Formats: sequence, structure tokens, C-alpha cells
Amino acid sequence: MNRYYRFTTGLQLDLKGFIWFSMLFTFFRFLFIWWFSSQLPDGTTNADWWLTLWYGFRLSLKTVGIIVLTGFIGATVPETLYRNWPGVRIRHWIYMAATMVFTILFFVRLSYYEIFNSGFNMMLINGMKDDWYAILMTGIHEYGLLWKLPLAILVGLGITWCCVKFVNNTTKIYRYTDRKDLCKKSLILAVVISVVAVLCRFGGALNYEKSVNWENAARLPSNLLNEAILDDAQALYRVYSIERRRQNAMKILFSREELKQKISLLGGDAKASTIDAAFSHTIKETRLAKQPNTVVMVLGESYALWPFTEKYNHPGEYLVEQGRALIASPNSMYTDVMLAQGTGTMPAVNGFLTGLVDIGVYPNYEKESYRHLYGTGIANVMKSLGYKTVFWYGGFGIWQDVRQFSLAQGFDEFYDAASLPQQGSNAWGVPDKALFDGILEYMKAHPGEKVFHFVLTTSNHPPYSIDLGEAGFNPLKVKLNDTDTIERTRDTMREMGHMWYADHTMGVFVKAVEGIDANALFVITGDHAERFTFAKEVDIKTQSGIPAIFYGQGIKKEWLAPDSYGTAIQIIPTLAELVGRKGQTYESLLPSLFEPMPFAFNHRLWIDRTGLYDKQRDMPDSYKAIVSAYRDISLWRVLRGNQL
Repeated sequence: MNRYYRFTTGLQLDLKGFIWFSMLFTFFRFLFIWWFSSQLPDGTTNADWWLTLWYGFRLSLKTVGIIVLTGFIGATVPETLYRNWPGVRIRHWIYMAATMVFTILFFVRLSYYEIFNSGFNMMLINGMKDDWYAILMTGIHEYGLLWKLPLAILVGLGITWCCVKFVNNTTKIYRYTDRKDLCKKSLILAVVISVVAVLCRFGGALNYEKSVNWENAARLPSNLLNEAILDDAQALYRVYSIERRRQNAMKILFSREELKQKISLLGGDAKASTIDAAFSHTIKETRLAKQPNTVVMVLGESYALWPFTEKYNHPGEYLVEQGRALIASPNSMYTDVMLAQGTGTMPAVNGFLTGLVDIGVYPNYEKESYRHLYGTGIANVMKSLGYKTVFWYGGFGIWQDVRQFSLAQGFDEFYDAASLPQQGSNAWGVPDKALFDGILEYMKAHPGEKVFHFVLTTSNHPPYSIDLGEAGFNPLKVKLNDTDTIERTRDTMREMGHMWYADHTMGVFVKAVEGIDANALFVITGDHAERFTFAKEVDIKTQSGIPAIFYGQGIKKEWLAPDSYGTAIQIIPTLAELVGRKGQTYESLLPSLFEPMPFAFNHRLWIDRTGLYDKQRDMPDSYKAIVSAYRDISLWRVLRGNQL
């Protein structure tokens, strides 16, 4: 058999592989939508399903093309040149491996979407720096890893067998009659291969402008359908691409003089000796007649805004009864919506410990964070106002190196799960009750001291292992008749039970602290939202908003407007303005909530008086310039230090 015959034989096997993987990804895509179809918003039509499959098919041409190209280079080309090359076997192994890998990834994606309402995203990068043992235990106890993984492998083996049967070596060989016919057919093959290659490269188009890629695939009014368009390879490429851009963004491409211009743009003093000093603020008004000795900030794990909203009033009146009681008190003020620092716990902690906006960099792993203090960080701000600072964490201090990082950034003391009673503990730490009990014992042992307590909770997080019955949770009190975006399932009730538990223990703790120090001041907020899985898709505020509640003797509601908004690290200067005395100074990159900004922003969202938006690329140019300045200053501060 001459080279032409061997080439066309291999090419037809490649075509079968092309068809196989196109069908496989389409099948997975359809199954993914069907699996979560109850989450689709009202008004979703069959046309939306078909468009998802069509856009997904086009996008998956990129993935299919890479797989088939691997077989083409590893089997067809050398098989054409060398008669005895085991091309069929090599091709089968490539296709079998790809089929098995993507089947397992599909199973993983089902659980991943349940947690993050997304296909593979940047939380993978966060997870690489997380507690792997805790993640493993969560996977086993919460997401059925021990039975889902073997099931995925078994299903993968079955689908792989189908792949081998579909892609085999019993294909017809096309012949040619003479040299002219050979040249003609070779030219046709060259043109067809070139066109197919271009279509694969540009996602079913002949140029980039009309292509489908991961950045422009979100073309439908549904997060679920938009995530379904991406196959797992493209979702992973999204993670890689964003991380690569993040790494590039970490390169400082502006001069020190340009840095000073950015400081001036934000109202800072470009003539100051340091960046921190450039953003020094003087307290102009003493707001609380008596400065509280005890100040407590609770950064609640997944303590989200949605149960506080009118739309979810029925479940919320029980789930966050304690938080709502604080809001209802005449001694409280709160924001209508607060933007979290990020979508994970450590970005939130990083934000409060540095006082810098999110730039995709983890300051807890940067050398500067262990050499010098961030004057804008919450511990250093509170120390400058005369408070001892104590960090309380319900987990373990080795997680994300949070113990060393917090101590390096101005906290005088650090206590974690190892310092607390271990009743009911799991891989992530101790229950919130044990954490709060430990803090109460500390307060009783240090009466009259001026102490700022920063409290990071853990219980409202998988694995949901709290004994809710013993804690007092009554699922019959969770009323869902006002909305169809939440289903009353066993898993949902367990998850909502842990929300109740986190809120309930926090409320009990607040009352107990007031029994020790009636003049105590509290700040209650969340590290992020975006964990609860709604039955149907919800708006951005419901999905991502967190509360910010300030409660204590002397606080007045009218200090914040009913429709006020902000971003998480604005809590730092707001707290300083509350506890500080007129004439005292503190350092803060952002203004307090008492000086409303025309807009607020975080890593991906922005809000102004016109609404809350998901894409920062849709920002007005004037907003973009300010965001860029904040981020560049924060980047310089983390990577190059404080000196101007």
C-alpha cells in the first residue's frame, strides 16, 4: 500500500475521531443542561437550548481539533512515511485517553457547578494554595468522592469502549486512476484540511471577528447555558488564560512619577514620603460619645445578603433572624449592598489585612507582607487608634499561612482551632459556637482592656457537619412560599440550616458580649456570597451581595442612606471614623462609607446609582481610570513597597 493510501486511510480514521469527539462534547453539554435544567430562568425556550448546543459545538471545534491534530501528528503522518508505524494503536490510545479524561472531568464539573455556579474557574487557582486535606475530606463527606470517582471511571471505561468501536481501522481506501487524478485529489484534500483547520482555530468561523471563544461565548441570558457552552477543556483554558493575564498584570509598567500622578488622581498626597502616608485621613467628627473598649468584627463564612432582602423575606426572617434584629435596632446602620473583596475567603482576609483593592495577587505569599506593615490594614488602623488587636479563626492557622500573615500585619495575638475546644470539629476547624465561646472566655479574662477582635468563622461551609437538631434548627420554620428560586430538598435544608446556625450563634455571641461590655461595638459582614445554589438563576445582588452591619451604643441609622453601597475594605475607614476621636489620624486607600463614592467596585462587579453590573468592561471611562489607579497603587504597594 503506497503512501497516498496510507494517508487517506489515516485521514478517514481522524475524521471518525473528529465526529466522535464532536458528538461526545455535544452529549455532555446536553446532559449538563438537563441535569441543572430546574435552575433555568423562566422564559427559557427550546431555541435557547439549540443555540447553546450550536455555540458549544462551534467552540468545541477548538478542543476537538487539538485532539484530532494530536492523532494526526502522532499516527497519520508517521504512518504515511513508515509502513510499519503502529498508527492505529497510537491513535486509539490517544482517543481512549481523551475520552476517559473528559468523562471524569464532566463528573467533576457536575459537583463543581453545584458549589460555584460555574464551570472550572479561578477558584481552581485558589484551591491550589488551600488546605488539600480539608478539600479531600470535604470531597469525601460532602460530595461523594468515594463513589462518584469510581462511577466516573466505570462510565469512562464504557464510553471509551464505544470510542474504540466507533473509531476503527475498517475504513474504505480511496484510490486514484493516474498521476493527474492523484494531484487533483491531493489538492482537494489539502484545501479541505486547511479549511477545517481554520474552522477549528476560530470556533466555526474563518476569522477572529466571527469566532466563538471562551471570552465571547456568554451570548445567552442564562449563566447555566453560558457555562454549558464551554466544554471542560475550554473552561480550563479560561482559567489558564486569566491566570496568565494576572501574572502579566503583576508586572509594573509605569514609573514612580506616574505612580504619584495616580495618587493625585485619587486625592492622595503625592508629596508624602510613603504610599500609606499619602492616604492619611484626619477624623473631623467624634461620632460616638464614648469610645468603646470592645470592638468586634465578625467576618462570617458565606454570610450573604440575600436572606436580608425583601424578595427572600420569608426564609430570611428565620435564617438570619439575629442579623435582622441587629439591623432593626435603633443602634445600628447598614448598607443596602456591599461588594465582597473576592469570591473566596482568603481574598477577603487579604483585603482587610492590607486595606488594598484586589489585584489578583495573594499578598499573604508576597515578601513585602512579611517585611513591613501595611498602614492601611485593619489591624494597624485599629492599633493607631489605641486598640490591642486579636485575630480569631475557627480553622487552623496553617491554612493559607494566615497565622503568620496576620501576626506580620499588626495583630498582637492569634488564636485558631488548636486553641479552642474541639467538640464537633471537622477538617476545616471547630464550630462557630466553640469559636465564640473561646472569645467570650478571653474577654472575661481581660476586663476593661481596649481590644479589637477580628473573627473569621467557618461553619457555613462544606462539609456541612453541624448537628443542626441539637443546635435548635427547625426546618419547618423555613418558609419558601414567596419564591420559586429555592427548592425544599434535604440538601437545601441542610445548607440553609448551617446559614441559620452561623447567624444564630453570632446573635447569641453578640448578646453575651453586651453582657460583659454594654458599650461594645460590632461589625457584621461576610467574606463572600456565591456559594448557595439557587433552584433558578438569580440577579447579581442576590448571587454576590454581602451585608455590612454596624451595631452598638450611639450609632445612628441616618449616618448611612437607605440605598448606600460600598466595597468591603471601606469597612476599615468607616470603623476608624466610628471609634476614633476628632483630630486622630489613620491611613486608608479608600474613603469611609460616610463619604460616598460615585461608584464602588471589586474584582469583577461595579455599582453606582444606576444599578449593579457584572462586567467592568462596560464601565464609563471615567470610572475605569479610577479603578486602574487604585489597582496600580495596590500592585506597587505589594510588589515594590511603601516608599515614594
